[in-house]
Amino acid sequence: MTSLLRRHGILLAAAGLVLAALVVAPGLGLLSRMAQPGAANPFALSPTQMHAVKETFQLLLGVALVTGILGVSTAWLVSVHEFPGRRWLEIGLVLPLAFPTYLAAYVAVDLFDFFGPVQGMLRALFGPRPGGGPWLPDLRSLPGAVAILGLVLLPYVYIPCRILFSRTGRNVIEAARLLGASGAGLFFRIGLPIAKPAVLAGGVLALLEALNDLGAVEYLGVSSLSAVIRDLSINRNDMAGAARLAGLMVLLVAALLMIDPRARTGESQRQAKDHTTEPRRVPLAGLAALAATLFCALPVLFGFALPALHLGGRALAYLGAQRMDSELLAALASTLALGLAVSLIVVATGAIIAIAQRTSGGFSRLGTIAMLGYATPATVLVLAMMPVIGLIDGGVARLGLPFLFIGSSAAMLYALAARFLGIGTTQANLALARLPTNVDAVARIHGLGDMALAWRIHRPAIAPGLKLGALLVFIDTVKELPATLLLRPLNFETLATRAYSKASAGLFEHGAVDSLLIVAISAMAALLLSRRT
Repeated sequence: MTSLLRRHGILLAAAGLVLAALVVAPGLGLLSRMAQPGAANPFALSPTQMHAVKETFQLLLGVALVTGILGVSTAWLVSVHEFPGRRWLEIGLVLPLAFPTYLAAYVAVDLFDFFGPVQGMLRALFGPRPGGGPWLPDLRSLPGAVAILGLVLLPYVYIPCRILFSRTGRNVIEAARLLGASGAGLFFRIGLPIAKPAVLAGGVLALLEALNDLGAVEYLGVSSLSAVIRDLSINRNDMAGAARLAGLMVLLVAALLMIDPRARTGESQRQAKDHTTEPRRVPLAGLAALAATLFCALPVLFGFALPALHLGGRALAYLGAQRMDSELLAALASTLALGLAVSLIVVATGAIIAIAQRTSGGFSRLGTIAMLGYATPATVLVLAMMPVIGLIDGGVARLGLPFLFIGSSAAMLYALAARFLGIGTTQANLALARLPTNVDAVARIHGLGDMALAWRIHRPAIAPGLKLGALLVFIDTVKELPATLLLRPLNFETLATRAYSKASAGLFEHGAVDSLLIVAISAMAALLLSRRT
């Protein structure tokens, strides 16, 4: 260890400690859970648990198809073609990112169910459906969950594909046009092969978010692994059974992370920096222009605009009946404070890890280890953290000191920092990749050590990436439900937990104000994110 410090300096030691505390320790905690009596065989699943595994795979497959098809096609249209409303739709397609999956599920059911305004309007226009059934399919089903999650998670694929088509693939697309490629042939023969890395990378993130979802799948009646793990650990106190399913989820996450590792490297980013001008767009006219506008507008309409308008109407009706109380303002303050605190922790620790990789060399796996926290579903992460929290607080209690985690919000900060550490590390690494390594060599020739190099050279270069990472973490923290729901101390509420508790009790309209505030805060951050990307 001493020789390692002499060779690579204090930054590497700090990065190792951060990773050990935030990522490795919960992993060891999960292993200890799985080693408990009755949890030795992770494949000894009950019929209910096997059904949850089946529905989880079906959910992931459906979300992959929806996000992949819509994400790459809309990104191609707004990047390569010119049609009415393109500039507004280019921004609008990012806005579904502002809707948490659980809120999207609540609003969709409230809007489209049998007694909702949409079916009420259809009955008023066309009368009752023959046979007395509903005009629209029931959203409380697996297909309904696929449609809702797919629309909300669409930006995870759309954003990287839009960047890739507009910048990295500019020369290839222009050359194909000069050689006579156009229309569908240009898309299938040139666009899709170019988009493959972005589709895979964004699709993996969308699948990880779908795997992590808890509120939407519970509300829509889907028996996912996250919902079953929460039921086993919280309602039935079956930690052994929860650990078995958590082990399977970790294996599933590992399989997702192994999908085309080249898609998550910095190759496309390195190419993009040399071609920053956008391609000349091909104008569309007539029916083709109308079809492009409608195709890009539908995800914005059903993924953000219509749910936001309905949510706003519900919020106004609730405000007319009851004034905003102190509990709502306290939840708003708690949400903002939690988002800012987690963002600061993540970008600071992500910067330490990225700079340690840069200055030490040969430790490229640090970023991969940091990404494991983001890839781990929150229900699994919370389950894995419990032994670690118990061990730390037990040691603190033996010293006669108050608990660090139990009964405080520190456990939430710990879980969220571990979960989103990969975002900060990835954005910091991408920012540093734009700084030529020759700069480091020149700085060392002039006598700068690791710490001075990190502060005077790397810190200014990494700042834009950290700002982008902070926005991403802030949006995710404001929307986060599973970790805050499971780890919040008594009398601590965020906007997400208030909206979830009221919707679960069948009083969604009473949580409309909380829900609208979540969407408004996330939408503002998403617009800033759109400008930065």
